[in-house]
Amino acid sequence: MSLRRFYKKITPGFTVIDTKEWLDKGFIDIYLKNDCDSPKNCFRCKHILNSAKVGESRMRIRTMDIHGLKTYFIFKRHKHHCPQCKKIRSEEISFISEETPHVTEEYAWWLGRLCEITPVSNAAEFTGNDKMTMWRFDFNRMKRMFQHYKIPKVKRICVDEVYARKRKYHAKESRDKRFFTVICDLDSRRVVWVSESRSKEALDEFFHVIGKDRCEEIEVVAADQFDGYKKSVEDNCPNATFVWDRFHLMQNFQNYINDERMWLNEHTCKGDMKRLTRGKYKQLFTKKSDRRTKIENRHINIVLKDNQFFIYLELIKEGMHQIFNSSNEYEAREKFDEMGEWIKQAKVFYQLKKWWKNFNDGWDTFKNYFKHRVSSSLSEGMNNVIKTVKKRAYGYRNMAYFKLKILQVCGFLNTKWVPMNFQ
Repeated sequence: MSLRRFYKKITPGFTVIDTKEWLDKGFIDIYLKNDCDSPKNCFRCKHILNSAKVGESRMRIRTMDIHGLKTYFIFKRHKHHCPQCKKIRSEEISFISEETPHVTEEYAWWLGRLCEITPVSNAAEFTGNDKMTMWRFDFNRMKRMFQHYKIPKVKRICVDEVYARKRKYHAKESRDKRFFTVICDLDSRRVVWVSESRSKEALDEFFHVIGKDRCEEIEVVAADQFDGYKKSVEDNCPNATFVWDRFHLMQNFQNYINDERMWLNEHTCKGDMKRLTRGKYKQLFTKKSDRRTKIENRHINIVLKDNQFFIYLELIKEGMHQIFNSSNEYEAREKFDEMGEWIKQAKVFYQLKKWWKNFNDGWDTFKNYFKHRVSSSLSEGMNNVIKTVKKRAYGYRNMAYFKLKILQVCGFLNTKWVPMNFQ
């Protein structure tokens, strides 16, 4: 296929009349002629324009490169009177990108694909475009794609928050406003929605967007122990089961174990035993026993022989791991009550007494874990990806752009999932 025939195919309504190669300057100009016989549509309202030409403007738009040389289409865009708008309007050109009139649709798709897999600054340097021009192009493109975005049907979701910004918008702003609430689908393992702030209203926004009927289809929601998320699920999803996330529960429990270790180190350890229960050894007392090395087990055994309180601490810590390995809620309850007896027998674990009481008060929620063994570990993994995206850009000042970027990288707002006619 000749070059003229090829460009005739991708530039409907135009014919290639000439080409000029400026090899010393590194670009190629392809001159097109407007086909006056074909009907013209208004670029704004899409209505058929009057046949009489009123004026014209010279266009020079960039298209895909040829052999590493920047390539431009040069043509005249006709102007006609639009009976619908009752104004002079330019004709609609099908191969011009909707984001900017300075590039073709194919070139815009390629630029958008680059912005999906690399920072905007790198894409601008690689293509020879201005950084701010590329940023505006990427932002406008994602906003146009978001207009066609439909949240997929979800039945099992997990919810977590990620730190979005340090800057305060005003002095009285709550710290929760500087977080994003990220909702992930446990089946597709993708981010489906991002709301600003860490609050009940942030999750309510997601449920409002998907509608009441689809809220009734949600079966399980996994999240941390934040009461706002639980209240939102109870208000909007009558058929959903709220499950506490195992990762956050264990993280909270290990903090209490570490507090008790610090107290024991300060008040019950003497001489060399103080050195063996702090500093670089502190992580050994929260580590699961079957994951310790032989040297670590030998170290723990020395401590247990010298101090009986660390024996209770070890039993309580291992008991928590056994709870999650239980086959049902009744077996888990027996082990949990046994942990309570060990805490009472030790008589010095004031922080763990507080933890046991709070956990016992929320047992009705925790037991749902044994019906739906799900967690928000997917959201934690997505949070790491989001933090990497933020570091890659050295932070974001525009929160709307950041939210769309999360959906682009971690969700469905990209060329892999959205049809090309929405690009």
